[in-house]
Amino acid sequence: MSTLSQKRALHQETITHQGVHAINSSIHHLQEFSHTPNGQVKLGTAEAAAVQALEAIPIADPNERAGWLYVKGAADPKQKFNYFHYGQGTKSMLLSDLTALHSILTIDTYTAAQSLPFFNVFTLADASSPNASWYKSKITYSMSPTEHMILGESVQCWSIKKPIDHTGKRFVEFNTKQVDGAGLPNETIQFITVHSDSSSPVGTQILVQQIGYNLFGGSNLVESRMSLIG
Repeated sequence: MSTLSQKRALHQETITHQGVHAINSSIHHLQEFSHTPNGQVKLGTAEAAAVQALEAIPIADPNERAGWLYVKGAADPKQKFNYFHYGQGTKSMLLSDLTALHSILTIDTYTAAQSLPFFNVFTLADASSPNASWYKSKITYSMSPTEHMILGESVQCWSIKKPIDHTGKRFVEFNTKQVDGAGLPNETIQFITVHSDSSSPVGTQILVQQIGYNLFGGSNLVESRMSLIG
């Protein structure tokens, strides 16, 4: 028969095990929640046209992978895709508020650096804008030189700061930064985009499944993750 001290020890062990299990379950639930996209755009809709702007129109993947598939044809050697996915809303957000850019994507072909996508951030033009009339500064983030991408692998690309959440996909850092203009912290964000290179080779093929960004203004964290539906 168990002694009183043995029963207490067993009871304490049971409580401890249940507590750890509950904590792990909660963490798992939070992680699952954080991975859930909070927006989506479907090909063929007016919203999709706004995201695509006036550039190449993607297609649904013939192999039924999630996302929008871009294939560069021979008809237009300067063809590219631009996916716009930021709208200001009720408050202006500054470059200093932008904490992360991220996208889940796959490259199916690679010939040169021009085969890879990249992120752009455009700031709002003002009277002193030295560049194109529709933006003040353009900040481009491309793949870091220490990183690599494998054909057909779905990865989570990121810039500025690595996102806290993890989708189970390999992270690939895009922190090679190029600034056109001053790119000052107090400049207002106008557009955030995911691009392909207009000088990419014919046949370049890129699948983009999700696009997003993180903003931190005051005490409010904004995490945007938008799924692209084929």
